[in-house]
Amino acid sequence: MRAIEAGLRFLVQMGVNHIFGIPAGSINALYDAMIDIPELRSVIVKHETSAGYMAASYTRITGVPSVCVGSSGPGATNLVSAAANAWVEKLPILFITGSVPSTKLGKGGAQELAAEPIFSSITKLSKTVLDPKRLPEAIAHAYHVAISDVPGPVHLAVPINIQMQDIGNVQPPKPHELAFSQQVDDLTIRRVAQLISDSGSKGVLLLGHGAKVARSAIVRLTEYTGWYAATTPRGKGAFPENHPLSLGVYGLAGNAKAIEYLNGNEHQVLMVIGSSLGELSTCNWDPRLVKGKKLIHIDIDATELGKNYIPDIAVCGDAEIVVEQTLRHLHSSQFPESLSKLQATIHDDLLEPVQPKEEQDWNTKIAIEQIGACAPQNARFYIDIGELMTYAIQNIRITHDQHFDIDINFGAMGSGIGGAIGAKLAEPHRPVICITGDGSFFMHGSEVLTAKEYRIPLLFFVINNARLGMVYHGHMLQYKRCHDDFSQERVDLSKVVDSLGIRSVQVKSLDELQPEQMQQWLSYNEPVVIEVVVEGNEIPPMGERVKFLEGATY
Repeated sequence: MRAIEAGLRFLVQMGVNHIFGIPAGSINALYDAMIDIPELRSVIVKHETSAGYMAASYTRITGVPSVCVGSSGPGATNLVSAAANAWVEKLPILFITGSVPSTKLGKGGAQELAAEPIFSSITKLSKTVLDPKRLPEAIAHAYHVAISDVPGPVHLAVPINIQMQDIGNVQPPKPHELAFSQQVDDLTIRRVAQLISDSGSKGVLLLGHGAKVARSAIVRLTEYTGWYAATTPRGKGAFPENHPLSLGVYGLAGNAKAIEYLNGNEHQVLMVIGSSLGELSTCNWDPRLVKGKKLIHIDIDATELGKNYIPDIAVCGDAEIVVEQTLRHLHSSQFPESLSKLQATIHDDLLEPVQPKEEQDWNTKIAIEQIGACAPQNARFYIDIGELMTYAIQNIRITHDQHFDIDINFGAMGSGIGGAIGAKLAEPHRPVICITGDGSFFMHGSEVLTAKEYRIPLLFFVINNARLGMVYHGHMLQYKRCHDDFSQERVDLSKVVDSLGIRSVQVKSLDELQPEQMQQWLSYNEPVVIEVVVEGNEIPPMGERVKFLEGATY
C-alpha cells in the first residue's frame, strides 16, 4: 500500500468524506489513491482558493473536517488565503500540498517551494513529511491537532515520492484519545446566573458567529429574561430577526436601533456570546458599548476573552453548553414580566415582516431586500464580500429556520461563490442563495462551472453595478475623489454565463424579481445565475468602516 493511501484510509475511518482541490503532478498520487477509496468524494474546482472556501463552509456547517489539496509552488500559495480564513474561523481543515521529490529538494526543481514556513503562522501545525513510513501517522497527528482544543487548520507538505512509496500492507493509525473537555466551571456559571438575576430585565445580548450553535437555547434565555438580542455582522442569524426581542445587527452596516440601544444606558449587563469583539463587530471598538455596564463574555477560545474589552465574568466554553447550564440556575420568579408584555415596548418596525415592494424604485438596497423577502423560509444565504454585503447585513431579515453566512473577517472577494457550493454540499436539501457582485464574479465566477459539473443546484445572484462598489464609495467618502478605473465598462454577465452552458436570468426591475420567479428558479434543480443590473450610485451603509480607515490613516 502506498503511504498516501494509508493516510487517506485513516481519514475515512474518522468520517472525512470530501477532498477539495485541483490535481497536478506533485499531488496526483493522492488523487490516484482516491480511485480505490470510494468513501472519499473528490470535488475538483477551478481555483485552489475557491477549494479552500468550499471546504470551510462544508466543515463549518457539518462539523466534519475536510481536506483541501494543492500542488507544489503556486498551487500551495493559492491556498494561503483560504488557510488564513480557516485560521480566523477556527475550522479543522487539513491542507495538503505536494512538493518536488525529497531527493531533489534545494536543487531548483520546477515549482519548488518551502511551503512549511509559509503556512506556519496561519495553521495550528505546518510540517513537511520526509519519511514515507511516517506519513500515515503524520496525517493522523495533523487531524487530531486540527480537531482538538480550539479547532483550526493544519498543513502538511508531502513530496511526491513520499506519497508514492509502498510501505506494505499496513493498518491505518488508530484514533487518539482527545484530552479536550466541554466541561465548564460550575462556580463561574453560577456567577453568570447571579449577575443576570441581579440585573433583572436590564440586560442585552450581543451574539457572534460562535453563538449560532446555541440558537434555541439563546431564544429561551431572552424570553426567560426579557433581554433584547443583537448580533454582530458575522453572527447574523444567531437570533431570528422576526422575533420581537431582536434588535438586528450591531457593528458594520448595523441597524440604527441596535446601535442606539447597545450604546445607550437602558441596560446594566452586556452578555457577549461567541464574538472576538473585533473592529467590524463593535463599531470600531466604540467605548460606549461597555461603558457603565457589567460585561459577561463567553467564547470557546480563551485567547479571545479580554482581548478587546475586559470582562467582569469570562467564561471559556461551548456556547450551547454555557447557556443551557446558565438557564438551569435561573429562577422564573426573578423575571416576572411576560414576553407578551414586553412585545408592546418594541418598535413596530421590528415586528413587521419584510414584504415585496410595490414601488418602482430600483437599486442595490431594494434588490437585496427583495431577494431576502422572496426567499424560502428555510433558505441559507451565503453573502460575498463587497458593497452588497453591507446591504445584505442591514436589509435581509433572517427568520428562525433561515441561516446567514459571510466570511467577513478574512473572506476574499469571491469567497461567497465557493462557500455557497460547499454549503449546498453540506445540506443538499436546503435552498442555498449566494449573493455576490460583479467584481467578485470576475475573480471566482468560474466556480459556477463546478456547480454545473457536479450538478449542485443553487442560485447565484450577481449584483452588477459595473464597478468595485465598496472600493469606489469608500474612496469617495474618505478622499472626496476617485480613480476612473474603479468603475468599468458594463459587461453582460448573463451572456457570459450562457456561453458556459449554465441557465441565466437578467433582472432589471422589481417586477422581474418576485416570489413566483424565485420559486421557478429553485424548481429547475440546477445552478442558476441571476444577473441583477443596477446603477449602484447610492452610498452603501459603510460609514463605520470609513471612520476606521480614516483613523488608521491619519
